[in-house]
Amino acid sequence: MNYLAQAARVESFIHSNQVDTQTGICWNRIPDSKPTHTFYHGSAGIIAFYLELFMATQEETYRHTAMAAGDDLLAYVQKQAEAEKFITCGFFSGWPGYVFTLNELYKLGGDKKYLVGAELALARLTAQASELGSGIGWVEAIPFSDITGIKGERELIDFSVGAAGAGLIYTYAHRNGFGADPLEHAIQTADRLLDVGEKTPDGTLWLMMVDMAFAFTAPNFAHGSAGVGYFFADLFRDTRDQRYLDAAISAANYVMAKTFEQDQGFLVCHNEEEDPARTFYLGVCHGPAGTGRLMFLLSELTGDKKYFTWLEKNFLGLESTGAPEVRSRGLWQNHGQCCGDAGIGDYALYLFNETKNPHYLEFAQRVAAHMVDVADRSMGLSWNQAEHRGQPDFLEKQTGYMQGAAGIGSFLVHLGTTLVEKPVKLVMPDTPFVL
Repeated sequence: MNYLAQAARVESFIHSNQVDTQTGICWNRIPDSKPTHTFYHGSAGIIAFYLELFMATQEETYRHTAMAAGDDLLAYVQKQAEAEKFITCGFFSGWPGYVFTLNELYKLGGDKKYLVGAELALARLTAQASELGSGIGWVEAIPFSDITGIKGERELIDFSVGAAGAGLIYTYAHRNGFGADPLEHAIQTADRLLDVGEKTPDGTLWLMMVDMAFAFTAPNFAHGSAGVGYFFADLFRDTRDQRYLDAAISAANYVMAKTFEQDQGFLVCHNEEEDPARTFYLGVCHGPAGTGRLMFLLSELTGDKKYFTWLEKNFLGLESTGAPEVRSRGLWQNHGQCCGDAGIGDYALYLFNETKNPHYLEFAQRVAAHMVDVADRSMGLSWNQAEHRGQPDFLEKQTGYMQGAAGIGSFLVHLGTTLVEKPVKLVMPDTPFVL
């Protein structure tokens, strides 16, 4: 299969949802909807896909599309910043995603205006922080109130919607040499997170928020200890502060104590205490494709191979479910980067690049074949999918990166270029692998 050709068909679907604006272009989230800008659902993530298409093919049309959308994104960020509008600290849904995309545009396009926009978005993230305990944190509206009905405000601490994700964009800015004291802000974020970790006999637990508003104890990546632990491990690379490595190890110990044996390997429950059915997510959010990132980074930092061995057995647990062809309870009709096949496929490719074990490459090809097989071909390639497991009948054809076609297309680009030994992927700050 020509995976780059399939990615071009994905682009056709996204292009059909393109909207001209006064400042550039944007895309509808779903056909006949309204455009949005977030990395999760909107143009910031779709721009990343177009940059990857350009890197893989050198087709100038893709670069021009990315820059036109970048101009619109830059204008949006400037407008929100000048009005001091609140935008969440969430990594993919708020300021950090804008920081990442605008800086990547600068790196690949060379126009300094995008770097200025990235610095502006980072400054707004910092301005919204509060001094809390030993450092800084973010107090925002309780997430997922549209699902739970619970409203109010809390201090948010996880990777996906809280401080750990904000911390990662600071370390990214530090390594890329922009922003006002980003490493110091990362340290202040970490020091506050040290305050709010809950010590247990197994290790340290970090929840989604301080004073959880609903029952949700998630050990894995995105909303749990693995995501926070990953930030600590990442920050240790720059500071060599043993407190942060110890915190990351403690988070990993907590996760490793929560395994459930499968026919082969093991998995970690999505919501350990409140889910008697033991639902095992498989993707980046709450699954091996996310949690394995912490274990890989700890293996690299400590030289202790037990972390990589754990990662390998966790991947075996994923495979034992029959994925991707068998859709288990934790791999519902979702094919995106966050919860579904694309995130799993990219993870397999990262592991192949690190180990050269052909089994991982073969698994990634199985994932791609399954996704192409179930795609809608009425306008390029798109996918009718359920964003939320709890709403399996609410299907949408989304264009975005974390939940939609752009993220799936990104995986197809990654796979196609890996097969010719020239892998292309914009590696994000929550990813420890190097291409």
